[in-house]
Formats: sequence, C-alpha cells, structure tokens
Amino acid sequence: MRALEKESGARRHPVWIVEDELNVGQLAAEICESVGAVPTIFRAPLAFLLALRGSSMPSAVILDWRLTNELSSGLFLATRHRYRGMPVIYWTNSPEGLPAVVREDELTRVVDKQGGIVPLEQALAWAFEQRKPVRAQPPESA
Repeated sequence: MRALEKESGARRHPVWIVEDELNVGQLAAEICESVGAVPTIFRAPLAFLLALRGSSMPSAVILDWRLTNELSSGLFLATRHRYRGMPVIYWTNSPEGLPAVVREDELTRVVDKQGGIVPLEQALAWAFEQRKPVRAQPPESA
C-alpha cells in the first residue's frame, strides 16, 4: 500500500485523531503518516469540537472510545451531525463496549488496538475509499 501511494502521487488525506493518551495518539499519527495521511491529534474534546465547527473537513476521524469523562459518544454524534458521510474509525481496547448507534453505523469501522497496526492501516484505506463527506444542512427557518 505504501509503495503504491508514493508511486502514484496519491492525495494526502487529512485525518483527525481524538486521543487523550499522548503515546497512543502519537502511534496513531505515525500509522497515518505511514499510509500517506496527514494526522492532527486532539487530546481535548473541546479542541476537536472547535475544529469540527470551523476547519476544513478531514478525510476521516479516529476516535478513542475511552476518552476522559466518557465523551466519545458525544463526539461521534457531533461528527455525524456536522458531516453525515465522514468515515469514523474507533480505535479501542474495548470494542465490545460500543453502543449500537456506533456499531451499526455504515460509515464507522471499529478496530481493536490488540490487533496491531495492520487493521488500523486497513481501516484508513477503507476510509479514504468512501464517498466525499457531505456537510450537514442547517435546519430551515420557519
């Protein structure tokens, strides 16, 4: 996969990583870079929400299920509200704890950290193949 991207001059995909553990966030960023993506790490939910509201849309978001204060579900819903078609990857040690709204979302992949690097690389490749995300439309005024 890496050699193909370098040879073809593939587009570099921005990927946002929401991870409160510094070492895990850095590892996710290294994996993203290894497949030609441009990672941005958000260690705090507020910084992610501000970026979601005001920055250009990334190609994918990687979320940690076990964020401090259990905010991961809220960040997932905010992402889905803002960009209905954005691929979301949950990279977690506890995939069995994810709620049905996450597990059943067709544009979400759950990757167990215990599986190593390859499953996350595969999930990123899947994310980059998805349709271009669509910005959510604001509700119409009455």
